[in-house]
Amino acid sequence: MAVYGKDRLLKNAKIGMKKVDPLDIRPPQILLAQKLSDFSQFVSTDGKQAKIGDYFHTGKLEVMRSFDAYILYAAKVPYIDRRHPEEGEKMMYKAIGVLADDFSLFGISFRSSSIYTLSPLFSVAASQNRPMFSFLVTFESKLISGDKGEWYIPVCRIKKPEDDPEKLVFLENMALGFDAKGDKLTGEDDDEETDNMPF
Repeated sequence: MAVYGKDRLLKNAKIGMKKVDPLDIRPPQILLAQKLSDFSQFVSTDGKQAKIGDYFHTGKLEVMRSFDAYILYAAKVPYIDRRHPEEGEKMMYKAIGVLADDFSLFGISFRSSSIYTLSPLFSVAASQNRPMFSFLVTFESKLISGDKGEWYIPVCRIKKPEDDPEKLVFLENMALGFDAKGDKLTGEDDDEETDNMPF
């Protein structure tokens, strides 16, 4: 019986995609599990189901309580809530980052009560005159409650400024590529509810 293992899959991962611009490959999403989430979609490769307040990586099919990352690109864009289109256009932040452990790309969106999640990163980058990709950040989740119930919001904590020159050059090249693509990255092209807030 033939064996086709992980090593061979990795070796052949780019077959047929040599002429594809890496910046044209839509990154998987990291979603924050909420009470209204479809938990049948939040199951890891080893069968672990996310709990409320966990993050779920749609590409790796991995459940994470928190994760470290570098944010390469962020843009404030309009969206219409598919559950309440009558409320009209609202604003959200869409961001692209890389996980700190393996530098794999991901997308993440912040809307409703999570729209200001990246504000600490924006503030420290502006205050220190450094690009936001040059800060290692940790994403956690925090339970909040209000008159509409309880839900989790993402929290972005600045861990440290990155000082490894090789990492910084890699992050800079990625960030410049996404920055050049600009508006092409922020279209309303994802059907996934990235933040199932109660409003």
